[in-house]
Amino acid sequence: MTGKKKDLETVTEGAAAENRFSKSQLLVSEHFRDRRDLVDALLDDGGSYTVKSVEEKIEKYMKGKVK
Repeated sequence: MTGKKKDLETVTEGAAAENRFSKSQLLVSEHFRDRRDLVDALLDDGGSYTVKSVEEKIEKYMKGKVK
């Protein structure tokens, strides 16, 4: 019985990781409410993104050097 539960959790986690969202969906999301300005500046209007990819873009931007 526990094997089935683990399989279901793995499938659910994998599906959640693959969800893609538009820039406008991410801008209104609760997850990015404190970083909406960065999301708006870093993402293209026509693209679709995973939450992980957006977080990586924000992290990379925040670690960038000032010229």
